[in-house]
Amino acid sequence: MKPEDPVRIAGEQLQSRGMAGPWVRTHGEIRQAIAVEFPRGRLSSWFVPVTSSDRLLGFFELRPDLTLIRYSSFQHREAETESCPAVADWTDPATILARAAKLQRPDETAETPYLSYDAFPSRLAWAVPVSVPAGQQRIIFVAGESVFEGRAPEEFTG
Repeated sequence: MKPEDPVRIAGEQLQSRGMAGPWVRTHGEIRQAIAVEFPRGRLSSWFVPVTSSDRLLGFFELRPDLTLIRYSSFQHREAETESCPAVADWTDPATILARAAKLQRPDETAETPYLSYDAFPSRLAWAVPVSVPAGQQRIIFVAGESVFEGRAPEEFTG
């Protein structure tokens, strides 16, 4: 598989009827795919942003074999972009790190963020590993403007 394959598939899906509204099909731009990793280093899915200017209209999520999982829209109404998040909120590692810093303790060091999910695959979020000099590590999640500490999987009952 080539890195551009998720982008090509998302573009084909965008143009198919029923996936997105006519305004998005005309004005939406498919951006570079981002690997969703869970655990880190293992491809769980592909996140393919659909943007207009500096706004994230929605995204496609594709399985590693490129079959469609979903298209999710941030638009409340056709042709409306004001309620959509900034593209950087979901695609820019520097923006993600700046948000995560709100929950970072003074003795912690943040590592490179990676797109993942919080306990359930439908809850996409950037994972920012932070560690202290003694070696303990925890995860701060960033999902758009939301910032929260990750919980251990055993804390979820399903």
